[in-house]
Amino acid sequence: MNTKIFILFLVSLLHFQLCKAQQSQSTLPKVENHLNGELDYTHEALDLVQRQVNGEQIILGKIKKDGTIQFNLQEFNIKALYDSIPLQHQDFHQLFKIDSSCKDRDVFADTSFDDVYSQKYKLLVKKYGMNIAILEPASNNNINSSNYFWFYIDRAISFKEKCSKVNNRTGDIYANINADIQFEKGWNFIEETIEIVNTDSKGDSLVTQLSKIQFTKTLPINKKVKWSLRQIQEDKKIQTAKRLYNVTPLTKEQFEKWAPNKLSDLRVTTKEHGNTPKGQKNKNNIHLTYTNKTQEREIDLYVVDCAMNPNDLEMINFAYAMQNNGKDEKDMKPYVAKYSEQTKATQLLFKVEDRLFVNASGVNINAEELWDYIKNLKVENLLKK
Repeated sequence: MNTKIFILFLVSLLHFQLCKAQQSQSTLPKVENHLNGELDYTHEALDLVQRQVNGEQIILGKIKKDGTIQFNLQEFNIKALYDSIPLQHQDFHQLFKIDSSCKDRDVFADTSFDDVYSQKYKLLVKKYGMNIAILEPASNNNINSSNYFWFYIDRAISFKEKCSKVNNRTGDIYANINADIQFEKGWNFIEETIEIVNTDSKGDSLVTQLSKIQFTKTLPINKKVKWSLRQIQEDKKIQTAKRLYNVTPLTKEQFEKWAPNKLSDLRVTTKEHGNTPKGQKNKNNIHLTYTNKTQEREIDLYVVDCAMNPNDLEMINFAYAMQNNGKDEKDMKPYVAKYSEQTKATQLLFKVEDRLFVNASGVNINAEELWDYIKNLKVENLLKK
């Protein structure tokens, strides 16, 4: 008899735990729309990320295969992050649209929020080493629209503030802002509700619009919140990132075996692996310096492999787009070059097969001459088996 009671107890306990798990699962928010291709979460879970002010990336959760959103919001020391840059932290009031346009507001006056460290966050979807989408929360209310955002703050604090925004030219109030939030230390989910009110200006036929904006704290599981995915990268860029993310990076030995000791009339004076170019973190590169006998001419260059690091191509792709904007294809050059007054040198960028790029600087060498030297490097040979 005791054995039967014990078995019944175990079955009841198991049923209770299963119900609790199902209940917990049902409270998770879910993505409302479904995108095909690389953003089809039914094939694999998608990571949600954000980049910190120091450049480091953190994982904030994931979209699971059934479309539910699982947040994994990490705690961190936001003050220490800003102090390590060093970078001035954002003005607390401006994060809630309370600025110099507010009536009777002295932006230079000291407030109790001046030493508060806080920041707004968007949730990005990362895949193949690239941020390819944004997970956006919004409302579908046709009368009042609402936007939502994650907010991180270094302390628990009560924030109550009102602001009437004034048009400097006419003196009319065009927006009333009200914030009433009891912040918890760390992560808070904030709702910004916007109501548009039509008003009759001074009794005539001119109708103006007044925005009423209210900031409050809510929860991501609130039924008002509709979560949707928005792709922010072109399909072509995503496919390039996918290809780069799945190729084997070049080795130090491959770089060194390829690097020529002589480049036309110049000889190598520096040959090192893993010394990152300025402003970049990719250590899979080779740094070469070539000079002539009189040391009047010098070329300092990096050849960088973007395998596993597709984001490294963003800078050079942007440079190509800027230089070739509005040009016919016949007028486009295979490289990007400009003369730097600061360094008194010609800067040249060149990419190979959307994987490698050359970042070169030439002293006493113009763009055409520097390009001739780079062609003689035969960088494409690095990709030959």
